[in-house]
Amino acid sequence: MSKIPTLDDFDFKGKTVLVRPDFNVPIDPATKEIVDDTRIRAHAETIRELCEKGAKVVVVAHQGRPGEPDYVESLKGHAERLGEALGKTVKYVDDLFGEEAKKVIRGLKPG
Repeated sequence: MSKIPTLDDFDFKGKTVLVRPDFNVPIDPATKEIVDDTRIRAHAETIRELCEKGAKVVVVAHQGRPGEPDYVESLKGHAERLGEALGKTVKYVDDLFGEEAKKVIRGLKPG
């Protein structure tokens, strides 16, 4: 039986790594505030390991679906919670495909 690769099987030093976590966390429908950040903290472990291995980490996520009670347009609060879990600043970019996103990604430093 072949072994399933893990993060230990790859050299991430200096590489840009896209992480697409499931950040659909419980949201207060009235305030749109995060009620429980367990999923964010769980994904922080993988992101931390990638950073420790010298990766330039790009996180792309969403919260809910438009029109649903758990939908939020901005994931700035998620980025702040992720930063708290990691113990470092997480730069939030409100742009997915545009020049701002490209500029920030090009400027990332390993770790």
